[in-house]
Amino acid sequence: MKLSVSFHALTAQRQRIKAPISNWELKAAYLSPRELILADLETGIDIQLDELETSTGGLLSYRGEQVLLYIRDTGASKWVLENEPEKSRKFHVAECITLDAMRQQGRFERYVVISGNDGVFPVDWKDPDTGERGSTEAELKVCKNCLKALDWLGYENSENREVSGDGTKMTRREIFQSFDISDFLLSYSTFFHQKPSRKASEAELNSYVPNWSKISTQRRKQAKWCCEKCNVDLKHAPSALHCHHRNGVVTDNRAVNLEVLCALCHANQPNHGHMKVNAKTKATILKARG
Repeated sequence: MKLSVSFHALTAQRQRIKAPISNWELKAAYLSPRELILADLETGIDIQLDELETSTGGLLSYRGEQVLLYIRDTGASKWVLENEPEKSRKFHVAECITLDAMRQQGRFERYVVISGNDGVFPVDWKDPDTGERGSTEAELKVCKNCLKALDWLGYENSENREVSGDGTKMTRREIFQSFDISDFLLSYSTFFHQKPSRKASEAELNSYVPNWSKISTQRRKQAKWCCEKCNVDLKHAPSALHCHHRNGVVTDNRAVNLEVLCALCHANQPNHGHMKVNAKTKATILKARG
């Protein structure tokens, strides 16, 4: 749509008061390089390994700025996230055994990156009773394995802990509970060997798509209704055959991320301790295995 703008009234007023014409020009306001980086990091950015820099102590940073890593899909209820976030998932500030384990399990994609020092993270919640899902913000707690890896305030080695005025040292629990992101970022730059591809602001709500049933059926048909782990044939019992998301992101329905598994093999996958197989289904699979 073309807009027609007239300044006749303004020009007439200027001429009436005999005001001179200003030489002012409209110019774009440019952000400094650091301001651009900070603006991008507020919502999260993906970076290549060669963009990382090594800082004092062997820690890595991105152009001098810090990044935090966490799982947006917490699986916790909204009430827990807003009132007892310590009972939910933790955020990471350094390389630790938890991240190594997630990589080995092929589930690194469940993490998103974000920066900031307010300790508030955009997260997804799930109601345990109704299954309803949504998004909120939560003050997540730091990963204890990260504190251990960095020996933050002597978390791993008690001899490195400061002695207070009364001659006592902080306990591990006290170090964990008192962890403050602002204080930490003043001392360290967080580092990671690789970056997940999802930004915090772009990560979809981790909920099954409306046509998931059709996608699951098609994938199981392609596998000829056989488990791709134990090879059991379940044509006669298709409900005992599941379609598993390898990286844990149920909105990622790429063929490479979908694996057909019998219920027993599915329940044995990493982070599937919540999955229970009823006696009837278990008996059906074991019988089919022979």
